[in-house]
Amino acid sequence: MSQLGSINSWHGAGVWMVFNMAAALLLGWFVGYERYFSGRAAGSQVYCLVCATSCAVTLLAGYPAIWYWGSQSTVIAADPTKVIGAVLTGIGFLGAGIIVKSGPNVRGLTTAASIWGSSAIGVLVGVGFYVPAIGLTALFVVCTAIVPRIEQRLPAHAAITGTFRFRKGHRPRPEEVHRFLVRRGLRIPPESLAISFDGTHFEVQCLIFASSSARTNALSTIGEELSQLEHVEGFTLTHSSRT
Repeated sequence: MSQLGSINSWHGAGVWMVFNMAAALLLGWFVGYERYFSGRAAGSQVYCLVCATSCAVTLLAGYPAIWYWGSQSTVIAADPTKVIGAVLTGIGFLGAGIIVKSGPNVRGLTTAASIWGSSAIGVLVGVGFYVPAIGLTALFVVCTAIVPRIEQRLPAHAAITGTFRFRKGHRPRPEEVHRFLVRRGLRIPPESLAISFDGTHFEVQCLIFASSSARTNALSTIGEELSQLEHVEGFTLTHSSRT
């Protein structure tokens, strides 16, 4: 007997869907944590929410016999998959309006993903898939409330945006800043370097990655070290985050 054939009840199908959604959320977290560990995360919660939601709507399409409490074949002729795309697309535009970029930081990604995912919960309830809807809701709560606490205890690199203003008349060399930071266990991706000149002063902007061991106090440590850097007139350090 096939796996689908062994699921012969609404309850059994619902539990099976919840199991698959949980597996999708876990796999999505692995992808998100790799980005988080590298200091380039879009927020691992976003990966979890998107992966679980995609799994939910895909599974819904696989159980037409129990759509609308199993009555669709005898009472109504409706196919929810025809409206799922429109619903998810429309809610996606709504969530996109919440995403705000402020300097190097991007805010609202997790909230936007939550709103998009919530539309899938509404679709599941509308079709009569109550157990999967409750399961997906519980997974969302775990993703937004528990996953961040777990990640705080796991190793990861801190991403910091730095702007260095050099004294008048000094022409900076990017490798000078790079060597200074590397000797202190910090790293600058070459593609993140940018140099500007306002007619009197040079400025260097870059992304600084601190090791996982120094993540908790990376900002203050880098600030103390940079105050000793010769020819630097001033600097600005900002945590780079996408949440």
